[in-house]
Amino acid sequence: MTSPRPDPRPRVAAPAARAGDDQRGARAAWALWAVAALLVAARAALAFVPTMHLWSLNHQRFLGLAWAWLPWGLAALALLPAIARRALPALEWPGNRIARGDWPAWLAAMALAAALVGLLPDRVRFVGDFLLRQGTVEEAEKPSVIFPQALPLDVLLHYRLPLMLERAGLTDANGAARLLGAIEAALFAALAFAVARALRRRGASAATTVALVFFCGALGMMTGYSKAFSELVLVTAAVAASGLEALRGEPRGRALLPLGIAVALGVMLHRSALSLVPALVVAWLLWWRAAGARAWRRPAALAGIAIPLVAIGVMAPRIIADVRRWDTVHFEPAEVAQAGGPLRAALAGGRALDLLNLLMVLAPLSLAIPAAALLLSGGRGDAMPAAPGAAPRPAPSGSGAAAFLLALALPWVLAAPFIHPAQGLFRDWDDFAAAGTAVAIVSAWVASEAIARAPRQAWIGVGLVLAAAAASLQWLAVYADAERGVQRVRAFVTEPPRRTPAERAKTWDYLGITAYRHERWAEAAAAFANAAETGPSYRILIQWAMSQTNAGDLKGAETTYQSLLALHPDAALGWLGLGAVASRLADATTPGAQRGAYVAESRHAARQLLALQPGNADGIGLLQYLDRTYGAAADSSRR
Repeated sequence: MTSPRPDPRPRVAAPAARAGDDQRGARAAWALWAVAALLVAARAALAFVPTMHLWSLNHQRFLGLAWAWLPWGLAALALLPAIARRALPALEWPGNRIARGDWPAWLAAMALAAALVGLLPDRVRFVGDFLLRQGTVEEAEKPSVIFPQALPLDVLLHYRLPLMLERAGLTDANGAARLLGAIEAALFAALAFAVARALRRRGASAATTVALVFFCGALGMMTGYSKAFSELVLVTAAVAASGLEALRGEPRGRALLPLGIAVALGVMLHRSALSLVPALVVAWLLWWRAAGARAWRRPAALAGIAIPLVAIGVMAPRIIADVRRWDTVHFEPAEVAQAGGPLRAALAGGRALDLLNLLMVLAPLSLAIPAAALLLSGGRGDAMPAAPGAAPRPAPSGSGAAAFLLALALPWVLAAPFIHPAQGLFRDWDDFAAAGTAVAIVSAWVASEAIARAPRQAWIGVGLVLAAAAASLQWLAVYADAERGVQRVRAFVTEPPRRTPAERAKTWDYLGITAYRHERWAEAAAAFANAAETGPSYRILIQWAMSQTNAGDLKGAETTYQSLLALHPDAALGWLGLGAVASRLADATTPGAQRGAYVAESRHAARQLLALQPGNADGIGLLQYLDRTYGAAADSSRR
């Protein structure tokens, strides 16, 4: 019997498939390169344009020469093919160490990440509830009064722990938040490595994955901001890494345990972590399909399934109550009704552009996802090199990874247009940090997949890495410079486009508070005046009048106090302020009817104060001063 002829089809089909993969990967890589080049060019152009339409790309306007142009210049050079090809070995070397699980490399990266946020802390303190959260610790206010919706782990990390460190004399409130942020940045770097490992990336593909995950805008959460959104970024990355690992179908289900723990921690941190549940379910289903019907009985798998279910069951009643009580202001504020309902309000006015700005801040290369993913569809993934003599360790299948990562990102992305933060998207971008992290991970997967499939275009990874790093560094640097960062905030309300009344009031209020703390009285008075145009609250009017007083504008302070008392006639501090200002005006006025009017006004204000607070020492002292200086009033016996 003659031996059978070898079947030529496997030998022919494999190269053909790989050639197809290279072609698709090359086109996707070029799409990513084009978006990176467009963003780099836009950053340079917007450095000279006085507008805040594209506030996500104009940080260079508000940075010093070195920070503005050195990172940008390196990113621009890295997009040039000749230079990028020469730099490619420098990118592949750390990528291969990541693939091998080189712990010294991991530890070095974690140390550098902690040092980065430590050297670039947020000194502007504009984002979200930064000032409120820090002030709660500084004043030892009960968190149940200031932020009653905070979940247990949030209160532990951002109130009890920093308060304990402060009382022990180890650091202040901001120092505690910065220390926690540095630890979290180190963990974020480790999780970026873990995502690359879970995807079985190597070389330039691995390094690109790590860079696009780590250098996302959410890194700004770890520079001193004391709120659960920073930990939620870590939870999202941990769910991505462990979920991708679970897709391999390891029979013992060991990856399900960290996945379940991550989701459990998330729901104890913040109610929005329920958005992670779809990804959790998809990971479970894909693992079960790959591992076999009975694999769920293994102890690790059982624990990984039970832990998040128990956590969700325990926290669900509290989360539901908080959503009903507190989140209506985010989903159904007055502007939604004015716009004609949630669907019309989602992209009304300038929201569409601001949502695009959010996306470009948090995950810039996500703009290339649709085109690059379409070009990549139908190909095969990369595989991590195995130990000598061992079979290659497979990467998650393209369809499985796509389904899981889309389940991770889509709930956040679909909810984003319907969230209306009280202070606007520009300031309350922290509400979207976890969403941006999920989208950045999708971007990293798409980009690293393109590079893995098209090794001849691996040099594009150099440009992607430096473009992401430059954008992130400038994002941190503008918040690390108090003066330039405040200039950027001021530009938001003084340059086009014109913002909503709520955004203007909140932003001017912040500018007033910042100037007041630095005793720039005239600047504070001007800011509070602008804030009062659309948000004349009791506190704003009081601080406006006090700023005017300290700036020497006594007539302006008198008018402001009168406006305050017309709205709040029982404001004791307002009557005291008016009495003091009127007394000073009387002292500065030559004898005559005008002086008499000021003296009468001052006496009236002091008596109103004593009517509200009998025995008030300031009110009694003011009346005694007026009597000594200008003579006792006819009705002084009735004080």
